[in-house]
Amino acid sequence: MTNLEHLVFVTNEMVAHIEELDGYIFLDRFGEGPAGLREKILTYATTEEAQGWLNIVLIDQSISHIVGDDWDLDDPAIKQILSSIEKAWGYQIEARFPHVKFSISRIFDPEYGDVGLKLTNVSNAET
Repeated sequence: MTNLEHLVFVTNEMVAHIEELDGYIFLDRFGEGPAGLREKILTYATTEEAQGWLNIVLIDQSISHIVGDDWDLDDPAIKQILSSIEKAWGYQIEARFPHVKFSISRIFDPEYGDVGLKLTNVSNAET
């Protein structure tokens, strides 16, 4: 994959289509549609567990392919990239599913070099 193709991949993560299935929101990162997402969901014990795994997006490998390995988790640009993705997801959810309460958490794992985001519903008990 070329650097430009990795940049396309990252921008596609930013504008990933989001579906609501059984009250849960899911990133449709690969254009599978509701039927494809439902098939994936069925491979997990619960819809909540499926959401916890299917809505994790790591971008560290794409960053390395685009800029090389000379970047740091503490670089302010990483936080800016994550913020842009958070805004894109948030705007889509708020526009399409205004009744859904959601959370986007950042993933920073220095041990493995992982950086990304996780999208989940927020239950009424958590609000």
